[in-house]
Amino acid sequence: MSVQTVGRYEITGELGRGAMGVVYKAQDPTIGRTVALKTMRLDVHGLETADVLRRFRNEARAAGVLNHPNIVTIHDAGEQDGMFYIAMEFIEGTTLQTLLVEKRVLRPEETIRICRQIGNGLDYAHSTGIVHRDIKPANIMITPNGTVKIMDFGIAKAGSGMTSTGQMLGTPNYMSPEQVKGKVLDGRSDLFSLGVILYEMVTGEKPFVGQSATTIAYKIAHENPVPPRDLDGTIHHGLSMVVSKALAKAPDERYQTGAELIKDLENYKSGGSSLSDTGVLSTSAVNLVNATPPVHQAAAEAAVTATAVKAATEPPLATPVAHKKRGVLALVLTTVLLATAALAGYFFYLYRTTRKMQEADRVQQQKATQEQRQAALAAAAPKTPENQQEATPGNTTAQPPKPDASPDKAVKSQGELRLDSQPPGASVKVDGGTDPTWITPFKASHLSAGKHTLVFSKTGYAQEERTVTVTAGKSVPFSIQLSPAGSRLQVSSTPPGANIEVDGKDTGKITPAEVIVEKGEHTVLVRKLGFSDFLTTQTLGEGQTVNLSPALAQPALEMQQLPGAFKKIFTSTSAIPSGKGLVQIHTKPAGATIQVGDRIARRKTNASWPVDPGTYELVLTLDGYKPIRRTVRVQKGKEVSVDETLEKQP
Repeated sequence: MSVQTVGRYEITGELGRGAMGVVYKAQDPTIGRTVALKTMRLDVHGLETADVLRRFRNEARAAGVLNHPNIVTIHDAGEQDGMFYIAMEFIEGTTLQTLLVEKRVLRPEETIRICRQIGNGLDYAHSTGIVHRDIKPANIMITPNGTVKIMDFGIAKAGSGMTSTGQMLGTPNYMSPEQVKGKVLDGRSDLFSLGVILYEMVTGEKPFVGQSATTIAYKIAHENPVPPRDLDGTIHHGLSMVVSKALAKAPDERYQTGAELIKDLENYKSGGSSLSDTGVLSTSAVNLVNATPPVHQAAAEAAVTATAVKAATEPPLATPVAHKKRGVLALVLTTVLLATAALAGYFFYLYRTTRKMQEADRVQQQKATQEQRQAALAAAAPKTPENQQEATPGNTTAQPPKPDASPDKAVKSQGELRLDSQPPGASVKVDGGTDPTWITPFKASHLSAGKHTLVFSKTGYAQEERTVTVTAGKSVPFSIQLSPAGSRLQVSSTPPGANIEVDGKDTGKITPAEVIVEKGEHTVLVRKLGFSDFLTTQTLGEGQTVNLSPALAQPALEMQQLPGAFKKIFTSTSAIPSGKGLVQIHTKPAGATIQVGDRIARRKTNASWPVDPGTYELVLTLDGYKPIRRTVRVQKGKEVSVDETLEKQP
């Protein structure tokens, strides 16, 4: 027997099945919202029931606190009659896995666009303390307008996490080295998985493959994949370098945030550009250069030179003239090739040496900047009896030393805050005081135990103020999500649950919701399946808030019977009323009942329907034939043709 309802949700279709349960398309009758309903029966998983249920609840708990355009929104979760369910945002689109099956290799521009959104979503989740732990193409959904949504937080780790160290969860091909070893994970594990996806999008191949999960896990932990450029010489060497860094075995050596990865991806054509002057070396040549010190390189060059001199001074052997010419030509070509290889190796050595020196300078500069920040924080720290003694006559007691920046060396009355923001680069005031070096991310050390007021400011974003408690002798992380500054659209609708588009782009939000826009004129479209569209143009000033609360109407089903000369009228647009669109509905055989949503039209096919712009679901039924369901998008002044041949029931 098919399921009709789960909780308060009315099932309208099935979206997919898996080992854990079924995903349905459902309707929330309370607010009229379409949702994807992920279900799992608790009595069909044997001994694993408790673990599977724990994962399910963990997904609801982890993703339920996330609110980001690139993460699927969780609306509700519950349990009924032995069935656990999660109601989540319904998304029409395709998974990245399907896209890769169709295209195999994606263009760099498309790859960057997708990775940019995945990275943004992961950075936000990581800022809240949540690690996804199963990032793979099947869990990445792409909507028709190109918006990327991260799905399935079933094994996500929030706070202390669902699983303990030593338990390996995830999809083998996309796990990080620390994940296959069962170590404690942080957000950099998800970024390694994104690196695996990036490798697959660029090359069309998985970096780690094997006959078994054990083989794959071993390769992830111990073997480096073939660099993308070695698989395909047309791949830009800068892009290949970005992919290789994303797949570094040690978390400290790979990208630390999605923002870092995205920045290098967007600038891959300039990354490693110094290699273009010396050409691209083969992997074996690079390994030879890396393993050969400069003295040996000089000896190699001397050997090449000696070979050339010897070839020019020694008399040739007594051979036929043709053999002499071929021998000389081969000797010259060999000499040129050896000299070129040695010269290329020398220049590559110079390049690597320069890069190492630049990296050392950068690290030294960062260290100096950090020391300046710590000094500024120490100067601005509130005075307490423990860190300052009054200068009184006769007081010869030595001043206590300034506490070290390390949290485990802090004095007992002071603590530290590790401050960050999304996006980073925000200036921070601590208890009204600030310094040019106090830019997120940074450590605010030498703070007295107790409450402190923090103010985060960044151009283009609204100022945020928070009160944070500092614990003595502890280093406490604190991160904040900055909201874009600008004007605001407060959009609600009757009924709620309508999609909101601004200036022709889907915001990814449904009513009621707030949309941040720049000042100026904007076109707002509120659209809900089965109701006429609401379209308006609003002009907003800087910081202004405009409230929109349209009442969406169901259109009248005033259909007109088509005359016999149907084919002539079928493509005609002259009969479209002003401000409306036209739906031409034709079936073979004719006489089918037309249902729009939950309402039945008086006319039967063949018929035309002048209707307000909107998105409508049609169901065509005729006794003895299989019903046909179609969703039509109607635009003002345009015609939509529905021409169907009904199939007889078996």
